Amino acid sequence: MGETIISTDLTIIGNVTSKGNVKLDGKIRGDIHCASLVVSESGDIDGGIIANNEVIVLGKVVGTIRGKRVMLHATARVEGDIYHQGIGIEMGTRYDGSLRWTEDFATYQPGSMRSSSNGEMSAQL
Repeated sequence: MGETIISTDLTIIGNVTSKGNVKLDGKIRGDIHCASLVVSESGDIDGGIIANNEVIVLGKVVGTIRGKRVMLHATARVEGDIYHQGIGIEMGTRYDGSLRWTEDFATYQPGSMRSSSNGEMSAQL
């Protein structure tokens, strides 16, 4: 599978599903489910992330992140819980949430993350 690039001039309102890797330079207002995700410094997600392999964040995420490996770079701004099997956080990262090691992060399906009335993301089984 190739890499899908969502460029800086694009804002997607709604959920995104890809069987391959995604690089986000633009904005997503909804959940994303993919193999691997890179949120660049200009990337911005307001919604949940489910990646079967890896999530690399250099930009902004407001929502739950679920991935086998999650890396937050110094430029990352993340608000939400992270479910992972491996985590890396660089000095300088702005992170507000909880970290949870889990074996079953990939059992959640796209669209299963909903925003509550206080703006928090939660997964529904």
